[in-house]
Amino acid sequence: MQHVRVQHELVSALQTISYGIIAALAMFLFFRAGSLPTSRWEPMSAGAFPRIIFLSISILCLLAVAVDLFKQGWPKLSLSHAMHRLRRLKLVLLNLALFIAYVVVMPWLGYIVSTFAYLLLAQATMIPKRLTRMMVAVAVALIFSAGPYYLFADVFNIYLPRARLAG
Repeated sequence: MQHVRVQHELVSALQTISYGIIAALAMFLFFRAGSLPTSRWEPMSAGAFPRIIFLSISILCLLAVAVDLFKQGWPKLSLSHAMHRLRRLKLVLLNLALFIAYVVVMPWLGYIVSTFAYLLLAQATMIPKRLTRMMVAVAVALIFSAGPYYLFADVFNIYLPRARLAG
């Protein structure tokens, strides 16, 4: 019974923390959307709708944090037990870190390079390290990084981020 209570407290604490993280990220994106270009002919800027959405997400997540804290109070979970449980999620956390790095470096490296690197590293963390499987991972990363880039550019005339290296 003790194990179930501790597991419930951990899930509850992680849920509350995730609401806070999502709220913070939504506010970051809210401010980033404000830098989208404006049109002289449109009454609202290109960032108006995304800003409304991100602000709404942030407010809803902050309300969820408040409701969780009101209903359950501060999490009563030892840090050592929480860290032990989180270590079991190391693959998930590693891939989350890779995705965050992917989003951060895309403006500088461009879509093709950053997507290729992300897909290759993400696959390398999950597949057995055999030559044939790594060759397939390289092929998949190449196809799914260059393919969508040229599809969007040539078919839809939408240009994904290009490399913007310092120089």
